[in-house]
Amino acid sequence: MNITPQKQWIVLLMWLAVVPVSFYYIYFNFPSQDSKSLFVLINFIILCLTMAFPLKILGDYIALERWIIFTIFFQHGLLTEMLFMQAAIIVLQISTKSPLPAAYRFLTNSLMFAIVSIGSAIMFFYSGGVVNAIANPWQLVWTGLIYALSYSILNNIVIYLFLKFEKAGTEGFFTVALWDFVTTLVVLPLAISYSLLANKLGIQSVILLGVPFLLMLLIFKMYFSSESLNKKISSAVEIGHQLTDSLRTLEVLDIFIEKIRNVVNYDQAYLLDLRKGEFLVLLSSVEAGSLTRTPQFFNFETKIISELPISQIKTYAKSKELTELKQFQFSQAVESVMIAPINRAGQIEGYLVMTSFRKHFFEELDKKMVDLLTGYFEAAVLKAVHYERTIKKGEICGLTKLHNFRYLTTKLQEEANRISKKEISNLAAIILDIDHFKSINDTYGHQSGNDILCTFAQILKKYDTDDRTLARYGGEEFVLLLPDYTKQEAVIIAERIRQEVEHYSFEITPDLSQDVGSVVVNLTVSLGVSAIPEDTNLESSLLRNADRALYIGGKQAGRNRIGVYEGELAKPMETI
Repeated sequence: MNITPQKQWIVLLMWLAVVPVSFYYIYFNFPSQDSKSLFVLINFIILCLTMAFPLKILGDYIALERWIIFTIFFQHGLLTEMLFMQAAIIVLQISTKSPLPAAYRFLTNSLMFAIVSIGSAIMFFYSGGVVNAIANPWQLVWTGLIYALSYSILNNIVIYLFLKFEKAGTEGFFTVALWDFVTTLVVLPLAISYSLLANKLGIQSVILLGVPFLLMLLIFKMYFSSESLNKKISSAVEIGHQLTDSLRTLEVLDIFIEKIRNVVNYDQAYLLDLRKGEFLVLLSSVEAGSLTRTPQFFNFETKIISELPISQIKTYAKSKELTELKQFQFSQAVESVMIAPINRAGQIEGYLVMTSFRKHFFEELDKKMVDLLTGYFEAAVLKAVHYERTIKKGEICGLTKLHNFRYLTTKLQEEANRISKKEISNLAAIILDIDHFKSINDTYGHQSGNDILCTFAQILKKYDTDDRTLARYGGEEFVLLLPDYTKQEAVIIAERIRQEVEHYSFEITPDLSQDVGSVVVNLTVSLGVSAIPEDTNLESSLLRNADRALYIGGKQAGRNRIGVYEGELAKPMETI
């Protein structure tokens, strides 16, 4: 959810147009009924306590304040109810967490409750309701029901409109709206009973209904807190399973930093790697609800300074405390920060940095959940790294340390997919084969042949730049894939390689000779070139065409040549 400055200004103007004007009008036309100030004060305290202990249901906070708000309205009228509700909003804002800016949150809640209070009061009076109706309790039951239903329906309509205004998700909204409607009907009899008792018993009604309700609310709060804790633990375990099931390091990083929000809420999060115990490198981050490798609102000193490393999870509750963190620079809106070290075998390997736009946002339970999840994360990273190393070993030629045929076929498919997606427009392939390599093995020995292959691979590595792919095709054959290269551009590179090999002196120590000493050998190479889409549109045909060009235009044409695929023929290119 992105609350832009423009939206904040719109809400401020709406608030100024509705709330102050409404209070002015209501003050002169619907003054409060006479009542004992002590009773009003006690009810206000009960309201504040109710708002201070909201229940978190389906991820949203629901406060059962309506039983006391309805009572205040039935007893003292619209003005007192609105004053109570506006004051209670501040209590609710302090007792609950939200990523929204504090001023914006207050203005929206104040505006919404003002609209709901006025709208439901109109329905109450229109249906014949009378404030402080002592003589006719059944009239209070009927008009109170109209009032409560109007209150709930208006409340949900206004919330839905604001969600649309904020472009926030409305998934699960109707479930929460149903909860709101049901709780309204449940507390209505309490409000009517409390109002009628207040007329008969005065302040003593607080002992009969007010205190028992607060005790019941405390029990509900404890129950839902335990339920919330259980859900967080279950979510943490589920995230742990997702992490351990992932076999790619980047996937593990993204799952961890994104899914952790299901357990510990935050506004921004950054995952940093500590290398050689001295340098920090950003691995992943979340800003404005989206994954990014290039954060806009966070900077850090890459070299560790005295304040780090932090050995334990540490929280900074307000912006003044953030001055201690000279290592990091946050956006001005950040008020709270949590920094969690990621340990492996007692050594700090990195840090998780989480921020919030609210003061005192992170709690002890959040620290415990983060500690649990960082343990899962480190284990998952180790598993992914081990897996990737194993895969890499299976894709690397043990002799030349170049990619092997298995990797080449996978990469060829990836490049073909890039062409189909129009990410690149061409794909060229060069096949290289060392001329008379068998005679080298027969003359100097297979070890000398291996030495030549390794030296030849080092020469080719200079051409393995950018997003090109160099691989050993098999035996003395090698392949160079050139994404976004035309066939003619590939021919130019092939000619450079041919000339460099022709003029290179390969130094070997023969293992079939009795004389121990180095020998200089000169070699040549034949090459074949083909390209997509000039010769074919299929990746399966690309290497076959290049191979045909190699043998017809290179080997059969006299070796030390480049064969260029031209339809069914392979045209040799004259050497320069």
